[in-house]
Amino acid sequence: MRLNRRNLVLASGAVVASPLLSKAGAFAQDASPEAEDPTTAYGPVQGNEAYRLAFMQVFPSNAFWQILKEGVEARAVEDGVTVDVIALPDDAGIADQVAQFENAVTSGYDGLLMGTVDAVGIVPGIEAANKAGIPVLAVDTGPAGGELISLVQTDNIAASRLAGEFIAEHLGGAGKVLNLQGDMANQTAQARNAGLHEALDAFPDITVIDQSAHWNQDEGFTITESILVSDPDITAIFAANDPPALGALQALVGAGREDIPIVGFDAIPDAVEAVKNGQMLATVAQFPRVMGIIGVDLMVRHLNGEEIPELVDSGAMLVTQENAEEFQAGQS
Repeated sequence: MRLNRRNLVLASGAVVASPLLSKAGAFAQDASPEAEDPTTAYGPVQGNEAYRLAFMQVFPSNAFWQILKEGVEARAVEDGVTVDVIALPDDAGIADQVAQFENAVTSGYDGLLMGTVDAVGIVPGIEAANKAGIPVLAVDTGPAGGELISLVQTDNIAASRLAGEFIAEHLGGAGKVLNLQGDMANQTAQARNAGLHEALDAFPDITVIDQSAHWNQDEGFTITESILVSDPDITAIFAANDPPALGALQALVGAGREDIPIVGFDAIPDAVEAVKNGQMLATVAQFPRVMGIIGVDLMVRHLNGEEIPELVDSGAMLVTQENAEEFQAGQS
């Protein structure tokens, strides 16, 4: 089964039903809904051969991608396959990742699992793998072209819409929200921005100020510091991932403006701790370890000759002060 990404960019919410995505929070997944633990939905599964896989990791210093990598590596051991992690340095660009793809194709891996920093720019690398007959599975972010066997990701539109609704409720339907976007060349950033606007644009008395922080904590700090001067009446902050949210928190503390609620995305440990301590209002939890585990299982099943789903929602939940401690316990 092959999936052409040209038809699926920003469409994940329409492709996979996610009945368990809610304010209470739970795993949501495609297929095997009776499985309480999503990590057992597709595996562990033994490869028919000792398959050799590569995981194209982006943002290796980011906690989300570190956890996802851990899931990939742990499941590869359980499934009896090997996986080489090919990390893209944080300061590298899409041309470097395309070169990594081309080298991986030359190395003759049985399958490639991938994240990407640029949905459009990575297409030549995927097409090189397609031409060589090497299956490609994407996690977290869907590319704009090339053929995938499957995409495992959070329904980012639905998850950020949930965050936006939570912010609107907290503000009583009126206020000014700083939206610290991700890198808008990235499909995940586009989806999170779209979901937030779907929620907040329904309230005529809420103004949204869009600023791209490029997933970066320092940029989150700098943008927030500037906004506090140009728009001191800002009433809430949403960040498309947690590092800019933590940067915004630093700026608010420095300015003595700890009255402004912050909602982040990813539920990395530092952000969950900030939520638990009341420094942030909430963060949207993804399950990167689940993404990595399911990605390996699906790749092995594909290589074994089985049919696999084209798209799997790995789930999301809203972490607030009320459930932060329970969430931490569950993650450990």
